[in-house]
Amino acid sequence: MFHYPAATLFNRPITKSKILERSKATTRIKNLLTHQVQHIVWHAKLAPETLFIPATIHVPEIQIFRLILKSSVIEPRLLDYLDNAIPQPILWTLVTPDHQIAHSAAHKRPSEADAGRWVTGPRFTSSFLPQPSSMTPLPTALDLGHLYSALLAPLLPLAARRGETLPALIERCSQHQSLQRKIAQLTTKVHREKQFNRRVAFNQELNSLLVTLVVLEHCDKFLHGDSRLSEQT
Repeated sequence: MFHYPAATLFNRPITKSKILERSKATTRIKNLLTHQVQHIVWHAKLAPETLFIPATIHVPEIQIFRLILKSSVIEPRLLDYLDNAIPQPILWTLVTPDHQIAHSAAHKRPSEADAGRWVTGPRFTSSFLPQPSSMTPLPTALDLGHLYSALLAPLLPLAARRGETLPALIERCSQHQSLQRKIAQLTTKVHREKQFNRRVAFNQELNSLLVTLVVLEHCDKFLHGDSRLSEQT
């Protein structure tokens, strides 16, 4: 997805046992790590000393990890475990044996209750695509907080509204994902239902969900009637 400057590159292999030492893992997680991941590589570190831009309270550094997979299958719960085992924001590059590439990230922030802990939020993962012949330069940013937002943006299903903070955007994207799942399930129920009254009830519920989805997706102008209103709030 992005080309990381030479000063940021580590390319340091991380053993699976080292990861497992950092956090308790269930037998299920250990099996997933064994059967789905070939290698873990700490690819790059985006930090004040490597990029020469300041950190923020919420984003002191951004770590870039590569997971060399044994197939094109990776369980989200395994990625969640890895994120919880490694503090600080992380972007994962997932690489299959036939050189297909995907990217995944869960929004992370320091815990308000415990400064030494991190809270892992919703996960967003791209589809696997052939490895590109060229990479996009890192976005220009005044600090690591803005850079983190820019790195997450390509993975999110929705664009930020004017003045919308990253946590607010992440929450809206999470609601969008949840609604899409409910709509898909309800659409299946509508198609399978034989009783007319139940189909009507399902369709009414489906229409309500679709309206909510549109509100989540649309821009400030749609929501407020005049784009100038959002600039004044």
